[in-house]
Amino acid sequence: MRAVQGLDLAVAGGGITALLGANGAGKSSTLLCIAGLVEVHEGRILLGDRDITHLSPMDRVRAGIALAPEGRRLFSRLTVRENLVVGGYSRPAKKTAKAIDRVVAIFSRLGERLDQLAGSLSGGEQQMLAIGRALMAEPELLLIDELSLGLMPKAVDICYEAITGLNRQGLTIVLVEQSTQRALEVADQVCVLESGRTVWKGAADQARSEAGLIDMFLGLKK
Repeated sequence: MRAVQGLDLAVAGGGITALLGANGAGKSSTLLCIAGLVEVHEGRILLGDRDITHLSPMDRVRAGIALAPEGRRLFSRLTVRENLVVGGYSRPAKKTAKAIDRVVAIFSRLGERLDQLAGSLSGGEQQMLAIGRALMAEPELLLIDELSLGLMPKAVDICYEAITGLNRQGLTIVLVEQSTQRALEVADQVCVLESGRTVWKGAADQARSEAGLIDMFLGLKK
């Protein structure tokens, strides 16, 4: 079964692109495809001018792509520190300590729990760790799937503060998010999927300003 077909998505460097749509629209499949975890049957994926369609997931990480997956997918029996070390496996070992310090500076809670098992963290802390683990690869493009799913509002606020700060530093982000309103607060561009196809794309300012646009194209609650 092809979950996504006819997708037309351009991600502006240095921006935040929100990928929106109802459940089953193909959002997660799109991110997994960009990360190399789902095979491309037609079309191409370009990173800048480089065709990465047939690169392995490992080579895509080396090329500058990292994924914070839906459901976090942490190594629950490893510590926070060990999860971070795994996230930086594609980079020289001598950079590991500095990369961990960077993650801890972004998510101070993780600094207090470096020796704690990942499976014992709260949902919000696990999401912070999933994002932090992706950052260990020093990506140029960060893919985040369902950032706020199942999280308390305070944890969501912390995560959004982190990604907006990272974006201000030049990191390009593609965000899949259940909360349309939160996504539109931070996004520069929006792409809407329905049954695996692009049905609307444009500036987030337009999506925010035109009354009824969200309901019309997304069928989601504001």
